[in-house]
Amino acid sequence: MTSSHSTAAVSYLQALFDHLRLRGVAAAEVLEGARIDLADRDARVAESLAAGCFNRAAARLGDEDIGIHVGEQIRPGHYGVVGYVGMACSTLGEAMLCLQRYQAMVVDAGARPIELRGTEVLLSWRPDDQSHYYRHMAEFNLAALVTFIRWITGQPLAPLRIEFPYPAPARLDEQQRVFGCPLRFDADCYRLAVPLAWNELALIQPDPAMRQLMDRLAEKQLLTLQRQDDDLVAQARRLLAQKLSEGEASLDRIAAAMNVSPRSLQRRLQDQSSSFSQLLDEVRRELAGRYLEDPALDLTDLAFLLGYSEQSAFTRAFKRWHGRAPAEVRAQRRAAAR
Repeated sequence: MTSSHSTAAVSYLQALFDHLRLRGVAAAEVLEGARIDLADRDARVAESLAAGCFNRAAARLGDEDIGIHVGEQIRPGHYGVVGYVGMACSTLGEAMLCLQRYQAMVVDAGARPIELRGTEVLLSWRPDDQSHYYRHMAEFNLAALVTFIRWITGQPLAPLRIEFPYPAPARLDEQQRVFGCPLRFDADCYRLAVPLAWNELALIQPDPAMRQLMDRLAEKQLLTLQRQDDDLVAQARRLLAQKLSEGEASLDRIAAAMNVSPRSLQRRLQDQSSSFSQLLDEVRRELAGRYLEDPALDLTDLAFLLGYSEQSAFTRAFKRWHGRAPAEVRAQRRAAAR
């Protein structure tokens, strides 16, 4: 499940580094000099880089089934907010819809709409670049999903079948053990087929209030990840939107997440008639307009989400953008909506 343009969340990739640490292998041994801040769980890396880490880890440990072994150790926290949304749902069908909707926040890997075919539910992924399939990363993605489904239902469920678009490996012992279902290879895409009856399965920790809260957070984060032109400015803009509420939207942190030096990022932004401070201001202005529409957010919360230490600093910036205070604009919008 990969594409030449796909990215993966560092929180998700952390599952691999947790696995390596327990076996006495440092992350640096498979990163090969790539600049990834593993403490920044909301950062993103190219999926090709993530797949390379899996390949090097397989060689380092002598484990040709490393994707399977890491995937079966997945936990909700590795999925970030997406995991908590799914866990708080009432039924597995509801959770699978949420996982599909927010998948790009974990790994944007060419997901297709969920398909109902007779008594089957089909979850499919078609990579943009079909010349690269990255077996270890793909097996990790699928093993993690099956493990997560078992975790939130509390049941040792087995899919109807799993399909892969590459030839069968020489041995399938571990795949059979973890997936517990028929496996097909040389398919047209990745596909997970499960019984329609799974949609009605109750989850072990439903929490409607948490679901609503996590849904709102996931929707806001998803807005920052909508695929745009894959250029540097768009990438920096997406990262800024992700990190503002964490107080992490500094030049140094954004540059590190993009695997470039701060000076190089500044120079490349200047080449496109932009600057880091200008980009930061634009992202804040855009998000402020969206957040102002949410009645659940008071102005203090809004200022925090935009990375301001004080509400007064946000108010000054908003007046500079719009010539009016945010409270005035919000009141005017509410009056117009009546």
